[in-house]
Amino acid sequence: MAQDEGGESRMKAPAGISVISNIISSRKLDLRQLGWISGKRAYTRSNFPANFEYVDLRGFSLADLERALDEEHRAYALLEAAGFAQRSIDEIDRQRAASPFIPILDFGVVSAVVAISALGCVPVTSCRGPTLGSRRHQQPAPMIVFYARRTHIAALLEAVERADCQIVNNGAKVEIYADDVRKMRRFALAMREIIANLRQT
Repeated sequence: MAQDEGGESRMKAPAGISVISNIISSRKLDLRQLGWISGKRAYTRSNFPANFEYVDLRGFSLADLERALDEEHRAYALLEAAGFAQRSIDEIDRQRAASPFIPILDFGVVSAVVAISALGCVPVTSCRGPTLGSRRHQQPAPMIVFYARRTHIAALLEAVERADCQIVNNGAKVEIYADDVRKMRRFALAMREIIANLRQT
């Protein structure tokens, strides 16, 4: 069975991982709908009544992205070794919540959120959905909602295509989602390369 870095299977999900069967495929955006938020507005929680736990996650760097990817790599290795048993998932979630590195984010979407921030976008909300273990999550699939500018869209579309994720307009914002939480890490890996290339040119 082929695998990506960190033990993520490409073909079959192991026990403990659910793949969303009724995901809607979409990789088109209406750029006319894009809005933006900056400065004090992006810092203020009251701007996002749909996410009462909102924190300002702007300004992450490629070094931060490497840290997030490394944390996820080690966690996925532990989960793989434990056969993705619920107790191992609970332990990874406990470690994530106790981490000094943005503990508010769900395991499984951390690197993708950091990648979106490192590109220059403004993350608003995220969730890994019901795709890892049996604990309930708010959203029906792994997802991230964020503000993006037109200049970000080409990079986002490339990474989404490479990771086999989906992307849609969400009001004035953009939403990335997937049928499998492991694809969020693939998105982050693609973004790491894309951002590095953009900075070289």
